[in-house]
Amino acid sequence: MCLIVFSCWRCASAGAQSLQRPAVKSVFDKWCEPCHGRVAGGVFGGFGAHALPGTSALMIKYKGDLPPVLEDRVDLQPIYISTVVRNGLYGMPITRKTEVSEADLENVIAYLTRPR
Repeated sequence: MCLIVFSCWRCASAGAQSLQRPAVKSVFDKWCEPCHGRVAGGVFGGFGAHALPGTSALMIKYKGDLPPVLEDRVDLQPIYISTVVRNGLYGMPITRKTEVSEADLENVIAYLTRPR
C-alpha cells in the first residue's frame, strides 16, 4: 500500500513540476533574458551570443572560464542569485520587490538552478 501511495505522490509531484517549468522560464524571459540572454546571429556588431549587456559583461569578466549566458551556467547558487538580484553587482542595478516579487525571484532561481 505504501508503495502505491508513494508512486502516486511521485507522479503528482512530477506533474506539478512539469506545469511549473513554463512559468519559471517565462519569469526568466521577462526579467533576465533582455540583458542576460543569447542573441542569435551576429546582431549588434557581430558579437552573436554576447551582444546583450549582461552577457557581454560576463563574457569580459569570466574570459572564457565560465559561460557568459546565464542559462548555460550550472554553478549558480540560490543565495548568490538572490543577492545579486536584490543588491545589484557592477553594472546590474538593484531590483526591488515591487519590481520582481519574491515569488518571481524564486521562479528565476528555480529556473537557473534546475537539474540539467
